[in-house]
Amino acid sequence: MRVGIPRETGDGEGRVAASPSAVRTLCAAGHELWLEQGAGTPSGFSDDEYIRAGASIAPTAEEVFDRAQWVWKVGAPSPHEDTLLKSGTIVMALQHATPAGRWRWLPLERARAADGSLPVLAAMSEIAGRLAVDAATVALASGGRGILLGGVPGVEASRVVVIGAGVAGANAARVACAVGADVEVLDTDVSRLRALRLPGVRTLLATAHQVERALVHADVVIVAVRDAEGGCPRVATRSHLALMQPGAVVVDLSIVDGGAFESTPVTTLEAPAALVDGIVHIGVPNFAGGVPRTASLALSQAALPFVLAALTGEGLVSRG
Repeated sequence: MRVGIPRETGDGEGRVAASPSAVRTLCAAGHELWLEQGAGTPSGFSDDEYIRAGASIAPTAEEVFDRAQWVWKVGAPSPHEDTLLKSGTIVMALQHATPAGRWRWLPLERARAADGSLPVLAAMSEIAGRLAVDAATVALASGGRGILLGGVPGVEASRVVVIGAGVAGANAARVACAVGADVEVLDTDVSRLRALRLPGVRTLLATAHQVERALVHADVVIVAVRDAEGGCPRVATRSHLALMQPGAVVVDLSIVDGGAFESTPVTTLEAPAALVDGIVHIGVPNFAGGVPRTASLALSQAALPFVLAALTGEGLVSRG
């Protein structure tokens, strides 16, 4: 199969779908790889590395899309890329929505392992959860309540509420706990709370009452929730912001699926924070793109088995 890997064009997006190591594996399996010139540069991978791995370099995205039978991307095709895709081309990417193009698609965030887990989604969620604490630390100190997330001796630490104890939420809780914050985790699944096992971290069932009570005292709220269909349940409406302390920070990691807080706007890596009704909101949909090399390696490693399976006809491909 001829596989094309274009350069990502999303705001601040530095990731590339395939590392040179993944390209080497695909080429060894008999596939023909075409990479847009400079696609790996933001992640620290040179064109020469890809050439040594067996790929050919195309000077433009137009040539990549023209040659490719399959396209492996990080994010869903942009409107411009959609015009370049030939009818029947199969796109493998993190879609997070059903695209309306003429092409077929393999949504990598839905790719399930034999044990029922979602390895590609988990790889990006792990990074996003950790980065959420960093983003909250900056926003809380500058533009927020003016306090240090972990506090200092003699001064109380900030209160961090994590809603959702999945991969992203659990990683956020671990990092917040490690820097000394006062951490509380809420989830609707008690088994997830039991599995968290973080000394000193309080866990609560995420009822409407407990969520509202948590918002009242929180300096930072990190929310990462999904429903069984891959959508995003609404955790808080805009009216809930009145319960919160002025300058508190909301990091809505569910923004990629529509946002768990009604009030969260979509923001960017370059300008992550927006003030809504006195509350700082962070709604970056591609958080992992902020550490492009780490994220590209993690994404490529997690997706490669599914990409190989799909190229041999074993993967699930949906129509766009």
